[in-house]
Amino acid sequence: MVREFGSPSKSGMIVSAITESVRNGEIAKGHAIPSINSAAKKFNVARKTVVRAYSVLIRQGIIESRPKRGYFVVNRRPDVKLKILFVVHSLNAYLEVLYNEFRELVKDECEIEIFFHHYNIKILEMILNRNSSGFDLFIISSFDHPRIPNVIGRIPAGKILIISRNDRIGNKYNSIVQDFYEGTCRSLKSAYTGIRRYNKFYLSFPENSGHPRTLETGFVKFCTDHYIPYKIEDSLKYVQIRKGDAYLVIDDSDLIRLLKTCKVRNWRPGHDIGVISYNETPLKEVIRDGISVISCNFRIMAGEMAEFIKNRISVQKIVPINYIKRNSL
Repeated sequence: MVREFGSPSKSGMIVSAITESVRNGEIAKGHAIPSINSAAKKFNVARKTVVRAYSVLIRQGIIESRPKRGYFVVNRRPDVKLKILFVVHSLNAYLEVLYNEFRELVKDECEIEIFFHHYNIKILEMILNRNSSGFDLFIISSFDHPRIPNVIGRIPAGKILIISRNDRIGNKYNSIVQDFYEGTCRSLKSAYTGIRRYNKFYLSFPENSGHPRTLETGFVKFCTDHYIPYKIEDSLKYVQIRKGDAYLVIDDSDLIRLLKTCKVRNWRPGHDIGVISYNETPLKEVIRDGISVISCNFRIMAGEMAEFIKNRISVQKIVPINYIKRNSL
């Protein structure tokens, strides 16, 4: 089955036009569609382009060829759902928001299977190799590994949508991603008034977790530009959490560690220590009167992904990362 994304081919536009006419009842079941010569004139294309489009429609079960009579609609409600392979590092809380929102928006157009690469290039390679011919579209979150261009490059570029991160592949593919460097710098500038009240600013950035290095670079840029004393730790597990310091945490395990410390020591986040968490989740809105976050809006990202599916036009979009101020800073 052939689906066209990005800049649609001429045959893809014919497939879409006739499919839509069948679905909305303009061409009823049993009725003829335009002949090859008529369609070539109507769409201003070569006959071979129409033949290619009609071959796709036949394989999809929408039309059939009747010798010496032409092409006729055989399915009034054609099942033309896209088969999508959705590949991300894991289904944590914020990606669950993204996935569920996206799935709801395209439920009538798509069938989605989800896989997890866990930032492991061998797992990603296995997933793509085993499913390279069974899907119309591959939605992939990239990560920083030297083999990423080669592994993802085995799938035709027109069948790929890169989301969230486009590490090591630049603008080669359709993409709806975040700019972690610019987003982190801008968000921390928005939080500067709160951050400067604390003695030291910690970033908990797990070294081998697969998180984007540009996030760390943005943090360092902000601190040096604003003369903020800072320190980067692999984890807060063995760090002495001190009253009067502020913490930017990437993993929710460190957020839990901070909140447990506050509970035991009867500290108030936003008063005794400062807490900022990366990536918004519904829970962060309500725990301990609200946790300040740096995050893109994953519902907006899901909406952009759905628009790409429905419009089938090329996309190179950055979803902004912003600071959401709550009581923890």
